[in-house]
Amino acid sequence: MGDEDTDMVFSWLRQLPYIEATPEGLHPHDAVRATLEADLRWRDPERYDDVRARISLAGLQTVRGATERDALLRVAEWMFLFHDQGGPEDLYNYRTHPHIEETPLRPEDVPDVLHMAEQAEGTASAAAVAHWVRRQPEAFRVHRYAGSSAPASFMAILRLHAPLPEDSAEDPVIAAVWDLVETAAPLRPGEHLGIRRFAVQPGGHQQPSPLMELTSRRTISDEMRTHGRAVTFTVFENADRWGRYLAAAGMPEVAAVDIDGRQQHVFGRDWRRQTVEQWVQHRARAAVTPVATWPATASSSGPGDQLPRAAFEEGVLEALRTWHTPREFATSVLLYSHLVPPASPAPVADLRGAIITALDALQIDPPGVKAHEALTTTYITASRTHKAAARRLGVPYGTYRRHLTLAKQHLIGQLLRHPATTSAPPPPLCLPEE
Repeated sequence: MGDEDTDMVFSWLRQLPYIEATPEGLHPHDAVRATLEADLRWRDPERYDDVRARISLAGLQTVRGATERDALLRVAEWMFLFHDQGGPEDLYNYRTHPHIEETPLRPEDVPDVLHMAEQAEGTASAAAVAHWVRRQPEAFRVHRYAGSSAPASFMAILRLHAPLPEDSAEDPVIAAVWDLVETAAPLRPGEHLGIRRFAVQPGGHQQPSPLMELTSRRTISDEMRTHGRAVTFTVFENADRWGRYLAAAGMPEVAAVDIDGRQQHVFGRDWRRQTVEQWVQHRARAAVTPVATWPATASSSGPGDQLPRAAFEEGVLEALRTWHTPREFATSVLLYSHLVPPASPAPVADLRGAIITALDALQIDPPGVKAHEALTTTYITASRTHKAAARRLGVPYGTYRRHLTLAKQHLIGQLLRHPATTSAPPPPLCLPEE
């Protein structure tokens, strides 16, 4: 809620008859929530998106501040933002599952884990599991039903810094992943890749279930909480069911690997093209095109130099929205675009300068002047609300919204035409006088 007096608002909400107080917080009645959401979305679509993006970012911060155990519940709360976006075969349920326990892999679990892998995916997959159990046992999580010590399902999130011959020899999926990374998105010093390699659930393998929900929550938690991760992969055999969701989340399929006659589908994301902070906000917006987060070809200058059109457009809108929040603005995907010199000593300042230059360049005709006024009043001088911006401009709110929509299109077009920047020459060396 920004600078609002949240203590006072919380106390006020708690007294309302349609608000339920629970140990987890305050919950409005479903009908009240749906009515408020529908009204805001109809009345002010952009503010509706901004509210959802703020909630999503707050959810990310809560996940990052949680303990390892509580992080899964915090992820489930974040997933509530998307509870109404599924169909009759929803893949996720935001509720808790107290009858299932998640634990690290124990030595006595290994025979059961290998048996489950062979049953679900074949002998070659089981051999790959055996290899990674030896190499990274800490990467595995095992799920058990309450009151039972026997594993019911398991998963593994591997963290890799460099290709090792034995890894590629023992696991064809990892061999394919390293080929992808070295071709299209080479790791830089200090970076690593993460891959959710196994998600094994015997009996209805990879079908939506509480077990698979916990696997997904742990995967998302790991993405949100891990530092230094440059690229991410996740592997599903059941691509028909999971591929649509992953594509909507900006994670396209990048490879398919045949193991024992079964296709293992690999989905990938390059976090250097869209940060986690940008992703959670972008994901929460109502009608956006998924950002292309995997490079189509190798780039000699590094990942992200040639942004896809959809990623560039979303980056412009995100830069406007975060103009007065320096930490968020400093993660803009536009820093990897043609607007900023590749070796700039002050990339954030260069990006701000490019946007201001493009804004000023709009004022060549009456429509451009209106676009400049709408964008400057709304984002640069930052009126508190869009209605306040409309009042400052002296136009009806509906007219203001039309002007703002057209103004964004004008600015995006102007920035797309911005000439590619090059590194400035170093300043001359000045020696002190004798």
